[in-house]
Amino acid sequence: MATMNVDLTRGLTIGEKTHTTATIREATAADLIDATDESEKIVKTPDGYQLVASPTQVGLNTLRRQIVSVGDYKGPLSMAELKKLSATDLSLLQETAQAMDAVTIAEITDRGRD
Repeated sequence: MATMNVDLTRGLTIGEKTHTTATIREATAADLIDATDESEKIVKTPDGYQLVASPTQVGLNTLRRQIVSVGDYKGPLSMAELKKLSATDLSLLQETAQAMDAVTIAEITDRGRD
C-alpha cells in the first residue's frame, strides 16, 4: 500500500511534543465504509426522518483513518486530534490524499492498456 510523507507547517502537539511530519496511506474500502457509517445521522426532512451523511464529514473521517502516523504518534487520528491541526496543515494532508487518489485512479484507468 502506497504511503507519502507530509511536512506540516505548524505540526500537531500531543502531550508536550510537537510532531511536524505525517505519513498517510491510500484509502481502503474499509476506510470509506467506516467513514460513511460514522458520518451518518438522522435528520428531519419535509418527507420525514432520513439517514444522511455529510460529504465533508465523510472526507474528514476518511482522511483521519489514512493517517498512519504524525511523528512517532501512531494513527489513525481521532477527530479531536484532527481538529488541533492548523488549517494549512489540514489542507496539506487533504491535498496529499487527493494526489494519492489521482494516482490510483490513473492506474485503474490505464489497466490493461498498452
